[in-house]
Amino acid sequence: MLDYRLDKHELAELRAAHRAARDVREAYRINAVILLGKGRAPADVADALLIDPDTARDYFKRYKKGGLDGLLRMSYIGSEALLDDTQLLELDDHLQSHLYLTAEAVARYV
Repeated sequence: MLDYRLDKHELAELRAAHRAARDVREAYRINAVILLGKGRAPADVADALLIDPDTARDYFKRYKKGGLDGLLRMSYIGSEALLDDTQLLELDDHLQSHLYLTAEAVARYV
């Protein structure tokens, strides 16, 4: 079992970042690392924050590898659009006058 404990300096840095966080996603990541760093089990942290235990462990690993910047960095890259520019404009016009409740419904329309 991995030791998730953090020293007082690391916990103080994380608490300060948590107080300063304006993005709720960042605050949750920091919160997960703080709880793990204080000795809570990943399953307990996941239960408290309504996330998957693997996600909690991943946040901790990201923090240990890249510090606070590594934890908070959003590294998601989207893919190329499958519609051309004309089709995207047509879709945008359509969506201005039609409400869809899910992305799946938009995909069906496309």
